[in-house]
Amino acid sequence: MQRAKARLYVAAAVGVTTTLVCFSNMAVADLSLCAFRSGPKGPCTCKAADDGPGRFTTVKRSHCRRGSAAGKLKPTIGKPEVNKAAPVGDVPVASERPVTNQEAHAAAASSPQSPQHIVTASNSATPESKLDAIRLRGALNCGVNEGLLGFSYRASTGEWAGIDVDYCRAIAAAILGDSTRVEFVPLDASSRFDALKSGKIDVLSRNTTWTMNRDVDMGLEFVGVLYFDGQGFMTSDGKGLVSAQQLAGATVCVQSATTTEANMAYYFKAHGVDVAVKTFQSRDEMVKAYLDGVCDAYSADRSALFADRSGFAEPTKHTILPEVISKEPLGPVVLQGDQEWTEIARWVLAGLINAEEVGLTREAALNGQELDGDAKRLTEGAGASGAKLRLEWNWLRTAVAAVGNYGEFYNANIGKGGALGMDRGLNALWKKGGILFAPPMW
Repeated sequence: MQRAKARLYVAAAVGVTTTLVCFSNMAVADLSLCAFRSGPKGPCTCKAADDGPGRFTTVKRSHCRRGSAAGKLKPTIGKPEVNKAAPVGDVPVASERPVTNQEAHAAAASSPQSPQHIVTASNSATPESKLDAIRLRGALNCGVNEGLLGFSYRASTGEWAGIDVDYCRAIAAAILGDSTRVEFVPLDASSRFDALKSGKIDVLSRNTTWTMNRDVDMGLEFVGVLYFDGQGFMTSDGKGLVSAQQLAGATVCVQSATTTEANMAYYFKAHGVDVAVKTFQSRDEMVKAYLDGVCDAYSADRSALFADRSGFAEPTKHTILPEVISKEPLGPVVLQGDQEWTEIARWVLAGLINAEEVGLTREAALNGQELDGDAKRLTEGAGASGAKLRLEWNWLRTAVAAVGNYGEFYNANIGKGGALGMDRGLNALWKKGGILFAPPMW
């Protein structure tokens, strides 16, 4: 039987131009993995017996109707199964359901070709998902802080470092197989969300507080908590203050367009403390104003205060007051609307936390030997579900091999092994006295 046929060939490596090649009047043999692209009104594509990895054949829409034998999918691990018994014509089978877009993506991802070289086909050269766009581009665009020690900053080598940075490297390792394929985009507080909405970045990992307003009103999707923080105050020892409630009459500085500004105003109003407030758009301007004596004190997340103080010429002459006036769950953010990308960002974070819990270390992930116990159970669970997100079977092991588990990159960046020397505190695992918790992955 002859039918019009179109295929999308995708570049097999970074640096190779993606080419759209059309073929017509070619024989369509056995079909499987049939699904509508771009919704029920879109074209119908199926996997033909001679289609290579990442290629699909455009066929008549009837093949994607409910009950079409050509649309039958039996999920497998490894190479997608071709249904040899399925006829080319329409054979209504009421008990069968059509394959979904996610299932078609998963089957394409299970081919021998690595995921960074695969983009599932559509009838347009425009990628149909964030994951496709990143793989075509060859790098993840990650929005980070312009400079916050322990979270995202440029080290003396010029390389980006910090827990927010390591999270992005873990995503790159999971989806591209290479943790170095990240472009870091430094952003101030006022521009971070616009950068995400405009598509300038794929994920925002910039010590950003998860709030209902941002999650609901702004169309953002927080994928989890990377660091549990709280807001505090810094002042100089020369002021002789031991409490934030002694700041009456003082000039207190804060960064604008942040939850910090609103929290501080509410705190002082609730406690009847009158202060003069000065706001700054950039963090660097605020800290400079404090060191120049323009501000008697300033407010920020406590982790940021520790980071700032460590860089002062005389850190011991500055005091972080004891009050913690807010809860600040800091986490990575993506745009709403792409469920596949949201799930990838969410489960990379959960995977790094779970890896610490089961003892999957960077060394164990790197040595190439077969894992056992809970570490094996974790990676196998991640592999099975990750296939439906078009990730390689060992995606979690690859991510841990790149940056370590949560405990390892926490310690290296802001813990006892890092510049800040902070205790784990709330960020210890739930079974070690903290509240750090990730959903199970098996």
